[in-house]
Amino acid sequence: NHNGEQFPRISAAALHKAAAAAAANGNGAAAAAGADDQGYMLFDRILCDVPCSGDGTMRKAPDIWRRWSVNNGNGLHNMQLKIALQAVRLLKVGGRMVYSTCTPNPIEDEAVVAELLVRCQGALQLLDVSDQLPELKRLPGKREWLVRDKHQWYRTWEEAEKVGYKLDPTMFSSPEKQQLPLERCMRILPHQQDTGGFFIAVLQKVAPTPALPDPTMHHRFSRIVVNGRDGRLTKVDGQDPHQGAADAAAYALAAAERAVAALASSDPAAAAEAANATAAAYSRAGLAQDAASEIFRHQKRYDAQEARKQQQQQHKEQQQQQDGEAAAEDDLAAAAADMEGVEAAGDAESV
Repeated sequence: NHNGEQFPRISAAALHKAAAAAAANGNGAAAAAGADDQGYMLFDRILCDVPCSGDGTMRKAPDIWRRWSVNNGNGLHNMQLKIALQAVRLLKVGGRMVYSTCTPNPIEDEAVVAELLVRCQGALQLLDVSDQLPELKRLPGKREWLVRDKHQWYRTWEEAEKVGYKLDPTMFSSPEKQQLPLERCMRILPHQQDTGGFFIAVLQKVAPTPALPDPTMHHRFSRIVVNGRDGRLTKVDGQDPHQGAADAAAYALAAAERAVAALASSDPAAAAEAANATAAAYSRAGLAQDAASEIFRHQKRYDAQEARKQQQQQHKEQQQQQDGEAAAEDDLAAAAADMEGVEAAGDAESV
């Protein structure tokens, strides 16, 4: 269940039964307080130990050294945020939630916690638990961090938006997030106390949260993908891949000019940085090309599929209209028969 879609949601049917029994005993309010407005059970305590890249466990799993890349954490960030959001939805007001990972990667740690706090608009608080387990050595959470794709580092989403490789805006720090008390998070490093690496944040829900929709992928390229065993096509709305390719080309050209200037001034560090930027643009252009190719390959079949769906919907609506008209005619006929019966009965009485 790594995508979080089946995060536990318990129907309140049993709660309603318990509430009725409690109401008979004069304690109905207490029994009914454990469900949300959709009838699902809420929880006092939630441990949200999400799937992570696991690089804090390298001491017991040294093969992670061989398999590790920045894409591991980047690829899990969106799923981690979705699971954490669902946990907040299922948390009672006054309840506590622990968000934890076994990685020191801020993309999987502080970035998720900061996004939760921003989205909850004050309804969720990050607690200071520094007085708990005082002998446990720990470091405070980070307020700022950089984000890296497989080519280069980025400080802001604006830097990465047109060239970053499979990055999301929720990964980045911002002036708003830097004002949050993220130092209350706990970072446990293996060498400090002969442990594994771990990240812990304790959060408390202090008020009902606003609507918490899952993060969207509208900043990625539009695509038409095969979805389901029946080969059904799904269109994923997003950025225009053709414009994305043009933006990547312009970025690559500017990077190449910087590389030439750096070589001319004998600045190898700047030249290497410009070369990495060029490689990033090349990868971004590859993503745009893949998305455009998918759209070109599937567009006709997708249009035909949508036309069939529209025809089926129109046929369904026409059938419903015909059924409604037939039912109305039957009702009129029945009413007319009733009237004839009443008139016949009246004639018989007058005779």
